[in-house]
Order: sequence, then C-alpha cells, then structure tokens
Amino acid sequence: MRMIKGGVFLKRLYASALIGLFVISIFSGCGTETKVAEKEPAQTKIHERSPEAARLIQEGGEAYGRFNYDRAVDLYSQALAIDENDYTALSGAGIALAMRGNATGSQSDIQEGIRKIEKALTVNPDDTASFYNLALAYKIAGRTDEAVTWFQKVIDKDPQNTWSYYGIASIYGDRGNAEKAVEYLQKAMNTDEENVRNAAASQSHFDAVRNDSRFRKLIYKE
Repeated sequence: MRMIKGGVFLKRLYASALIGLFVISIFSGCGTETKVAEKEPAQTKIHERSPEAARLIQEGGEAYGRFNYDRAVDLYSQALAIDENDYTALSGAGIALAMRGNATGSQSDIQEGIRKIEKALTVNPDDTASFYNLALAYKIAGRTDEAVTWFQKVIDKDPQNTWSYYGIASIYGDRGNAEKAVEYLQKAMNTDEENVRNAAASQSHFDAVRNDSRFRKLIYKE
C-alpha cells in the first residue's frame, strides 16, 4: 500500500466535497428537504435518525473537515452506539479511518474504513456520499480501478461533482496516462477552473505527466 501523496490544499478540497455530501446524508436521514433529489423520499424511508445522532454526525463531519480524524472517528462511533446501522455514521467513520490510515500508514485503519463504507452501502445502496467516500478509500488503498468506478458512480448522479473528475484525473496522472489525466482535468475545470488548476499545478499526482504538452497547455496555459 502506497500512501497518497499531496499537501493540505488537496486535503481541504477533498474535505469540502465530502462535507457537502455529508450534509445531504444528514438532512435526508432527518427527513429535511434538500435540493438534491428525486431520491430523497426513498432515503428518508431507509433510515430515521435521532436528533442526538444527527448532532454527533454533524460534529463528526466538522472534525473531519479540520483533519481531526481521531475526533471524527470518536464522534461517528458515538452515533453508531445509538444505531449501528446508521449509514451516514458508518460512511463518515469509514472515510475518517481511511484518511487517518493514510496519514499514519496504518493499513488496519484503511481496511476497517473500507469495511465500514461498504456496510453503509448495504444499508443505503444509493447514498452518493458513500460512493465518494468509497472511491477515496479505495484510492488510498491503491485499489485504483475500483476507485475510478466509484468516482464515476458519483459523477453519474452528480455530473457537476468537480472532485470526482479530479480524483479520476489524479489516478491517471499517477499512472502516467497524460491523455486521460488531461481529459478528466478538463472536465473538473469546467466546474471549478481556478481551484482545479491550482491543485493540478502543485500536486505530485501529476508529476509523471507534467512535461506533457497537453498538460502544460491546460494547466500552465503554455
């Protein structure tokens, strides 16, 4: 298992994307209306959540956004003590474990994180947040073909999801596939040009394709 390289900037972008998805899941579990979906009524029927569990999950997402993975895991675990089948708590705990494992090199954290997210998807197979979390966890684990599949599942449900396109682009960048890396970077830039350009210019995921003329034209405007 190779740890994912990259600085705090990319982690913040991933965290921002995930927190947005967490909010969808938290609100759907509480029965609050959101703009996301035809799917919301089905998600509400899948799971009813107590106010205390909702609070713990919200605080877990906030801790995750601060990269305090220990605290995030603890808060999600408290929510799971209330309901062991809460799919948002399972998914949140899973990605926090995977990110902690990436930071510390703990393979057991990464594998446990994947198991929790996979369990979340058995409870709610249509949860977009869990699609994204599983893609990222698989990427951390080096299971990049599976990561691409799950990033694509996010895109299928949310074609404007910048950081799923970027996630796929970074995998192709690591593989040295400039054509595919540029293709998916362009798709990501169609929704958030400035942040994607800054990320791709600074992240080591694209070192293998950095001198490719197509990459330089897109990212450095050469």
